[in-house]
Amino acid sequence: MSKKRLNTSLLPLFAGLLLLFHLILAGPVAVNAETANQSNEYTAPSIKSGTILHAWNWSFNTLKNNMKDIHDAGYTAIQTSPINQVKEGNNGDKSMGNWYWLYQPTSYQIGNRYLGSEEEFKEMCAAAEEYGVKVIVDAVINHTTSDYAAISNEIKSISYWTHGNTQIKNWSDRRDVTQNSLLGLYDWNTQNTQVQSYLKHFLERALDDGADGFRYDAAKHIELPDDGDFGSHFWPNITDTSAEFQYGEILQDSASRDAAYADYMNVTASNYGHSIRSALKNRNLSVSNISHYASDVSADKLVTWVESHDTYANDDEESTWMSDDDIRLGWAVIASRSSSTPLFFSRPEGGGNGVRFPGKTQIGDRGSALFEDQAIVAVNTFHNVMAGQPEELSNPNGNNQIFMNQRGSKGVVLANAGSSSVSINASTKLPDGSYDNKAGTGSFQVRDGKLTGTINARSVAVLYPDDIVNAPQVFLENYKTGVTHFFNDQLTITLRANANTTKAVYQMNNGQEIAFKDGDQLTIGKGDPFGKTYNITLTGTNSDGVTRSQEYSFVKRDPSSAKTIGYQNPNHWGHVNAYIYKHDGGRAIELTGSWPGKAMTKNADGIYTLTLPADTDTTNTKVIFNNGSAQVPGQNQPGFDYVQNGLYNNSGLSGSLPQ
Repeated sequence: MSKKRLNTSLLPLFAGLLLLFHLILAGPVAVNAETANQSNEYTAPSIKSGTILHAWNWSFNTLKNNMKDIHDAGYTAIQTSPINQVKEGNNGDKSMGNWYWLYQPTSYQIGNRYLGSEEEFKEMCAAAEEYGVKVIVDAVINHTTSDYAAISNEIKSISYWTHGNTQIKNWSDRRDVTQNSLLGLYDWNTQNTQVQSYLKHFLERALDDGADGFRYDAAKHIELPDDGDFGSHFWPNITDTSAEFQYGEILQDSASRDAAYADYMNVTASNYGHSIRSALKNRNLSVSNISHYASDVSADKLVTWVESHDTYANDDEESTWMSDDDIRLGWAVIASRSSSTPLFFSRPEGGGNGVRFPGKTQIGDRGSALFEDQAIVAVNTFHNVMAGQPEELSNPNGNNQIFMNQRGSKGVVLANAGSSSVSINASTKLPDGSYDNKAGTGSFQVRDGKLTGTINARSVAVLYPDDIVNAPQVFLENYKTGVTHFFNDQLTITLRANANTTKAVYQMNNGQEIAFKDGDQLTIGKGDPFGKTYNITLTGTNSDGVTRSQEYSFVKRDPSSAKTIGYQNPNHWGHVNAYIYKHDGGRAIELTGSWPGKAMTKNADGIYTLTLPADTDTTNTKVIFNNGSAQVPGQNQPGFDYVQNGLYNNSGLSGSLPQ
């Protein structure tokens, strides 16, 4: 929900609103002998590693009737509009401009006039399961409607259920943002355990009906456990369900605390969406501006978008100006990337180019056909088949109107924001050969490590070998090849295999081949000595006998001996140094040599790390991060206190390095 979602003509009644993370478990290895003897039975890819279609205002029946098209367009999941009972404003008028009534709950029984009944929701979920598409429900659990008389008695029967409807005044104050009302909507008393139970029951019922996850509207308006005397365990309780995927709408500002919410759910990268739209408006796809997610949260915990329903449908129409070409170009950028989860917003038919609600569709109808456009589908397919491949973003030949993303040696996406066609001559890791553009017309050639061809104006090119779509794909969820991953005690990892993989096996340190099914888990490290290396090779085979392999490396590290620190690089420096020193009387002892210190290494999570020798005495040590000129802390200020395994940002210690 956005604080801007306000239809001033309705005041004071209102206006509308707005992969699993790797776990350290104590359980046994999840791949057992029984599993090893089974043939690989494919299950749908995880929501996290795929793409989500935000089927904004589509009814349950509309979704059910279009599920095959959604599946064929390459989406892993759909996101519905709110499914519970809501205020029927303007006499229940289903004109698209009345969308915001769906964000005014009156009870948490499933079904409403706009989208359909609970039975229709169940039927839609069953159709989604048939096609391997997961269902994310937009859950409005921060507030109810602003019309007190319309709120159901089942809600009013809960003692002290609301904080009232005194509106937020100071958007930089956490107490005000979390304890007062958004736009006059009655704010749930989320500290109340009865309220928590009531709302959690709704979520569990949705899961029982076939949902797979949730988007939490206005999540930043609900307090966290460490929010002082008004903190609560709402989020630890609410997110403790069987949901496969959960993310919160955390519109980033000074009070958002998005990194803290990421301990409980994935979060939205709203500032990144703004960067993408600015790049599209300026027709400048410089990777220096659009490669960074503008968040302290790791990429694998972010949901990204070119636009959201708020940026499109709010009165300020922040993204309504964009054309279909802009959407294609922006989608090529965000959905070609390797770690975050992209969300495609389905606009009303005829919307865009400055027109918000053209009147061609109403609430319940299917949105525009852009969700299944050739270029969009090609990027979706690219995103899915490139799972586990590293990304490399660039502007070929220094042309900032051309964006290029190479995913290992498997595929390339190009986007041309300019008004003229451009000849491409760029280095590539693709094998030699000819590559048809899966997103449109034309072809490209690769010879001796050079990619050549012409990309048309305002268009997208998606390139990969023709056999890769039908090829087997095996990978580890959330981990990349080509880097070493460290952990402490033990680590549970999830093994994935795509629909084309008829046989999937893994080997540990060149040992026995063990069969696995998509989604099986493997625990490593339990009871093993520190320093042990785990080289894991995954191999998949399809029905034609084609095989593909991926190799991963893990090391069990003693946290008491690792002299490692990390820096999140919020300034987006091109390189980062760590200058580590200590004072001994009147002299400084430089543990990393003279200024600017030693270069840090960027790891798979985007964090810059430096490890000192194990015998280094780090007592009373300070650290300054720099790029050779700019530094944190600033000039003439002492460094931050050195904390072993500490993770730093520009304010100092922010937590511990991920293990």
